[in-house]
Amino acid sequence: MTSTHPSPTLPPSIEEHIIKTYGALRRGIGILAIVLPVLLAVWGVLKYGLPLQDSISAYYHAFVPTGQPPGLFDVAGNGVMRNWFVGILWAIGVFLVLYRGYGRRENIALNIAGVLLIAVAMFPMDWTCGATCPKVSIHGIAAILFFLAIGYVCIFRSGDTLPLLDNPDARAFYKRWYRTIGLVMWVFPLVVAVLEFFQLRPFGTRTVFFIEVAGIWTFAAYWLLKSREIDRNKADVKAVNGELERTPRKPGVVPYLLDTTPSVEEK
Repeated sequence: MTSTHPSPTLPPSIEEHIIKTYGALRRGIGILAIVLPVLLAVWGVLKYGLPLQDSISAYYHAFVPTGQPPGLFDVAGNGVMRNWFVGILWAIGVFLVLYRGYGRRENIALNIAGVLLIAVAMFPMDWTCGATCPKVSIHGIAAILFFLAIGYVCIFRSGDTLPLLDNPDARAFYKRWYRTIGLVMWVFPLVVAVLEFFQLRPFGTRTVFFIEVAGIWTFAAYWLLKSREIDRNKADVKAVNGELERTPRKPGVVPYLLDTTPSVEEK
C-alpha cells in the first residue's frame, strides 16, 4: 500500500534554489569587486569627463571644475561618482556580512571585513587639506584591516571545504592559489600604506590607483575561485542534504584562530 503522507525531504526545486542563492552571493561579491574600478574610471570619463584619479578613494570627492561659482559637485564629498563608490562598497560589505561561510571563524572574519568595508565608504579620505592631511585616518586603517581580514580567510579558512574534493591534485591546486591570494591580500594594503605615508610615487601620480585595482581584483579572484571549487566539490549540495558536520574545536583562542584544520567534514 502506498503511503499518502508527504515526503519530509525538501523538493529538489527548493534545494536547487537555496544552492543557487548561495552561489550567486559568492559570485556577486567577486563580480562587484571587478566592476568597481572599471565603472568608476570608465563611466567617470564617459559621463562626466572626469580624468582618471590618483586612487580609488578619490572618486568619493572628484569632480570636473566648472570655473563657475561652486555648484552641487564643486565641493568635497560630492564627487560625481560618489554614489557608485559608496553604493558598491556597501553592497559588497553587506554581502560579506550576510554570507555565513562553512565555519565560525570564517563567518566572524567575513563579518568583520564587511563592517570594515562599510567604514571605508562612510569615512572617506581627506580631500581639501593638501600637505596638511593626516597620515593616519579611519578610512585608511579600515581599508588595511579589511584586506588583512580577507587575507586571513584565504590563508586559514579557505581550506574548510577542500577535503570534499576527491582529487588530491585539485586540492593542492586550490590550496596553493588560496595561500598565494591571501599573502597578496596582506601585501597590497601595506604597500599602499607605505606609499601614502612617505608620499612615494614610483609609477607616477596614479601609482596608488593601479595598486588598489590589483588588490581589489585579487579579492575578486578569491571569490570566483572559491565559487568554482564549491561547484566542483558540491559542498553546498552536501550541506543542504545534511551530509556535513562541524569538526571539534581546538582549545585556546590563538590555536583556534590559527588552526587550518577544516571546519567541516562529511558524516
